[in-house]
Amino acid sequence: MRKGKRFFKAFVLAAAFCAMSTVPYTSHASAVDVPRAASDNTFATASRINMGDTLNGSITETKDYNNYQFQLDSAGCITLNMTAYMRYYCIRIYETDGTEIWYTDSNEWNETVGYRRDEYNIYLEKGTYYIQINGYRREDYDKVTGEYTCRTSFTSSGVTNREDDNSFADANNITIGDKIVGQISVNDDFDTYKFTLSQVGCVKLEMTSYMKYYGIKLFNSDGEQVWYSNQNEWNETVGYRSDTYDLYLEKGTYYLQVDGYRVYDWDKATGRYVCNTSFTASGVSFDGDDNDFRTAKQISWNKTYVGQISENDDFDNYIFNVSKDQTVAIDITSYMQYYSIQIFDANGKEIWDTHYNEWNSNVGYRKDSQNVVLSAGKYYLQINGYRVYDWDKSTGKYVFSVSSLSQANCNHDYSSKWVDATYFEKGYRLYTCEKCGKKYKDDYVAKRQLDQGSISSWYSSSGKGKIYLRWYTISDASGYQIRYCKKKSMKSGVKVMTVKGQRKYKKTISKLSRRKRYYVQVRAYKKSGKKTVYGKWSQKYMLKTK
Repeated sequence: MRKGKRFFKAFVLAAAFCAMSTVPYTSHASAVDVPRAASDNTFATASRINMGDTLNGSITETKDYNNYQFQLDSAGCITLNMTAYMRYYCIRIYETDGTEIWYTDSNEWNETVGYRRDEYNIYLEKGTYYIQINGYRREDYDKVTGEYTCRTSFTSSGVTNREDDNSFADANNITIGDKIVGQISVNDDFDTYKFTLSQVGCVKLEMTSYMKYYGIKLFNSDGEQVWYSNQNEWNETVGYRSDTYDLYLEKGTYYLQVDGYRVYDWDKATGRYVCNTSFTASGVSFDGDDNDFRTAKQISWNKTYVGQISENDDFDNYIFNVSKDQTVAIDITSYMQYYSIQIFDANGKEIWDTHYNEWNSNVGYRKDSQNVVLSAGKYYLQINGYRVYDWDKSTGKYVFSVSSLSQANCNHDYSSKWVDATYFEKGYRLYTCEKCGKKYKDDYVAKRQLDQGSISSWYSSSGKGKIYLRWYTISDASGYQIRYCKKKSMKSGVKVMTVKGQRKYKKTISKLSRRKRYYVQVRAYKKSGKKTVYGKWSQKYMLKTK
């Protein structure tokens, strides 16, 4: 019985394909009910429908298939809202040559309610198609009967490309700056676009995909893949995914290919996508091949050059001359995630390198001054975007110059020494660059302070209109100041005298009023050139003249 059903199915399909070319195409008015057809078991007798119609049909003991023919004038999504009152049902879609391009089968009903409802969104290219509805369960071709209702609708994707564009030969010509609207369909695997760059620079792709996942590949004019991004899965909650790609490229012709494949199992997603394109020239100083020493570009001292490491360019090589033995400064600002520089002598032997210089991701660049000691001669300078430990490659623009060492471009190798504090200057650590002589100070400590003055009460006394004053000496002092006043507040009527010499420790103050109280203070001072610093005044000491 099962073998007979398969034979019958093959016979029906063959008859349909033979009769298709003789049947004229007529369309129903949109959004109407299509009644059950008595004889639509073959494609030749398929009912003509428009998207928007509602299909009402049944599978009976004598009727195995219901076939419908429709035409799409543009690429887009057809929606089938199926309600089947059969235990299970199957839907297939065919192209005009009989190729099956989509199916859903073994859709079993909810036995409690006696029906099953499903919605299918099927992305198709423009063209003529056949929908076939049957009651077969695919795994054993067991047949059921019953009725169904299927509401159809269509949404155009508004694509900007033309089909077929699955190959480079049929690629759509675009200009960077265009907005690309495309669709991966159940009967279309790839969309291919061709563009040409007249300058070296950055192509920006702002991709929004309404597919479950998508892939993008970029090929050069020889068909070699130079970049790709795949397995980009959407956010299921919102039903799309947005990504921005900055592709640094050399001038030339390229092919951009979009697909819906998930690489690890080649599962295919379908749907619409929108890709905005733009271009920013890098303004490089040289273009053309410079990947080896034979094509290295000649550079001069004290001149700024602009270069770019591209998806399809691994190295930039430059040649320069050193007239005398000296330290050379290579000033570079790199807009790559990381960069490397190597210097080779005239024989191609590497004599210096710096690797894995990673940018500051917050600002998107890194600035360095690399210092290299070179003898007089000819040298090759190579810049690349490789991270050496795993050879991961970054791309982007960079700006550099080669010049003699100065304090401005030295990367500085400092030695340090401690300078003690004095009574006139703070103490500090002095750093001196051993390459360029640049100096700076750090780690400051406070200036030294003279000890507070102190009067010897034991040896100080008074006489007739006199005071005999003694004090304790202070090391490092240049001398002492004495002030005295009848008022304890010492806000007015204060007199000051100076005693030079660190070892001086006494002074007689004469011509004072008799039988009066005088308040006295002493302090040390330190002198160096025109600078003088003072210690704190001693506590006030009172003496009464006789």
